[in-house]
Amino acid sequence: METFVFAGSTGGATRTDSSILLAAGALGLGFEPFLIQVFIEGNSSVSAHVRGLPFVTSVIEAGRGERITDRIRARSRGKAKYSPVIVDMPAQDVLETLLMLSGLQVQILVPMPEWLPDPGEAVADFKRLKNHWQHWEKLKRQCGARPVPLSRQPSVRLFPVGVVPDDVVPNLRRRNLLSDDESQASVVYPGLPRFNPSEMNFANGSHCFALTESQIDASARIARALLVDID
Repeated sequence: METFVFAGSTGGATRTDSSILLAAGALGLGFEPFLIQVFIEGNSSVSAHVRGLPFVTSVIEAGRGERITDRIRARSRGKAKYSPVIVDMPAQDVLETLLMLSGLQVQILVPMPEWLPDPGEAVADFKRLKNHWQHWEKLKRQCGARPVPLSRQPSVRLFPVGVVPDDVVPNLRRRNLLSDDESQASVVYPGLPRFNPSEMNFANGSHCFALTESQIDASARIARALLVDID
């Protein structure tokens, strides 16, 4: 079973949109995705205003990290590898996300929309997560987090939105945001195209879950890219 976590410290970075489209794409490929939406008190989850989500969804309030890990572990015990878990994290310090996922082997995806005023923020999140091993002693001192064995440490990749993936690494290198030794493997291909914000409510006139044809196509593309190794 694979676990994908959309994380980052910047608001409006399409973590929720990306997680829903990945879940829909996984379902379309015959998987049984489990979407966990972590929300901050005062905000609402997608499941609160969209009926008929075609995949299992769990809504957890931020700050309840133990519940997130418990849900993921319970799913891994009860389901086969054909049930990927997709976690939609709120905007928060990525080290908080890392702490909440302590002990879980996950793939962390950091969305990088083209409209962010400063892509350096997404890159900074990516670098902090990629070098997470440097932070465990600090986290252990602050919060009692246990060190995670190398075999269970998370991997992290940039997830472009509205950006041509082939251009991401060269462009970031030119802006001195990534070093020359950073490979294209650090980026998810093909990422997501840019959608009209009015299309991103994922509901029809009856408030039931619905995707446009372009969203269905995009969801299938990212699901194939991320789930291709699950056979």
